Amino acid sequence: MDKRFHLLTGTDVLTYTWIIPPGDLIAVGELVVIVDKGTKTRYFARVTRMAHDEKTGGVLVFGLPIGCISQDGIFRKPRTIPPLYSPVRALDAGENALLLGFMGELEVGFMMSGNQRVVDLPIGIPASVLNQHLGIFATTGMGKSNLMKVFCASAITTRNAGILLTDPHGEYATGPPGDPDSRGLVHHPKAQDGLCVFTIRGQDIAGEYGMKPLQIAHEDLNIADLGLVFDLTPSQYEVVNLLLPFATDEIIDFFINEDVESLPSHLRTTAYIGNHQDIAQRVRSAPPDALRLVQRQIRTLLDLTALFVDSSSSSLPEILAALDENKVVLIDIPGMSDAAELFILSAISRAIIRDRQKRFIEKGSAAASGRVLISIEEAQRVLSQRSEKTGVFREIAMEGRKFGVGLGVITQQPKNIDQRVLAQMNTLFVMGLADRHDREIIASSAKHDLRVLDTEIQTLDMGDAVISTVGIPFPVSCHIHFFEDYLDALWESAS
Repeated sequence: MDKRFHLLTGTDVLTYTWIIPPGDLIAVGELVVIVDKGTKTRYFARVTRMAHDEKTGGVLVFGLPIGCISQDGIFRKPRTIPPLYSPVRALDAGENALLLGFMGELEVGFMMSGNQRVVDLPIGIPASVLNQHLGIFATTGMGKSNLMKVFCASAITTRNAGILLTDPHGEYATGPPGDPDSRGLVHHPKAQDGLCVFTIRGQDIAGEYGMKPLQIAHEDLNIADLGLVFDLTPSQYEVVNLLLPFATDEIIDFFINEDVESLPSHLRTTAYIGNHQDIAQRVRSAPPDALRLVQRQIRTLLDLTALFVDSSSSSLPEILAALDENKVVLIDIPGMSDAAELFILSAISRAIIRDRQKRFIEKGSAAASGRVLISIEEAQRVLSQRSEKTGVFREIAMEGRKFGVGLGVITQQPKNIDQRVLAQMNTLFVMGLADRHDREIIASSAKHDLRVLDTEIQTLDMGDAVISTVGIPFPVSCHIHFFEDYLDALWESAS
């Protein structure tokens, strides 16, 4: 047998190569250690690709250095290279324990080393990075929803951050509809303390699971959010901008109770008789057609959200209080349209960032301490580069970290997300992505170099992810826990 097998045959600072015998199995993503026998330094690497070696008949393996540890016990980025013909081997239990020390408290799964799950190396991200924004990218069916349920379950357990999540499909709270055996976040052993669900469901289900009725007052809304849910013309934006100085409850009352056809305009000098003289005077210069469309859209939106929007009652104080207590806040709105979901998410998000900004101004950064993550499913709807439908979300992406507020951007189309927003994300979960352009966009935005992991990302199985975060000094491969199994493990540890 060739003596070069399992010995380093080539090195530079960015790539290690070695040869394994024919018949030996190794997989992309597998973790190895190269030992410098002279200095006792251990170099950690992950397999990125492989090819047949004609000279030996074995397999030439290429590895990406992810760190090294010398006799001082400090793990650092490798700035030296191991000597030629240093032995290459798998990680031992002590080295797994070393890597475990870099993991955060929000557990999501187990480390993957090639095709093997390392069950004594659970993967978690630190709660401290959540205000620095998070992205979850995967094509349909790769496990985004399961990941979010596991992530929220970990947050309920640790209580180190508040998470806001809207659910228009009704699957997060009690499990996917139609499956009597399914379970959701309400079945978490610590749900009573760490979960707060606001719902539009009937009192029978809400009462059974301790859910609270969702209520949003007119004054919680913002007229600018019309642009989130409708394609407004320039004339309609003109109407919206004219109305911005007024309270939303006054604007809604005006458009519900007035006939804009009879309003005075620059062409009609008739007097306005009604309760909103200031608003009528303000919009008299607006194009009549645009004014009628805005009125119709406001009435349509109120019809869509009639189950939880009224003139006075509001759940926002309770929602803000729950997030301050580091709870997972689930907005359970099964059957709601995209328009209604975005409208309600925007209202709550605006309340969160304004509350944190007010505390920061009044009492400094300490008053805005703590972390809140606002999750946006199908985020390309409001954060695309060309879209004007950005609302408060782009503001949070650009400024939220200062106030302890982060965005969780969930999408299967990262190429449609504004790259300025992607550049703000310090934690990325990359699941299966078939589109090369999508992978390139993410690689250019990640805090770790993911370009060399392109082959691994292409071959990810359902439920697997490559995670890049500033909280861990190297990208990690992870098999995400299956939610129901993770729930069983939580109950077992709680008993």
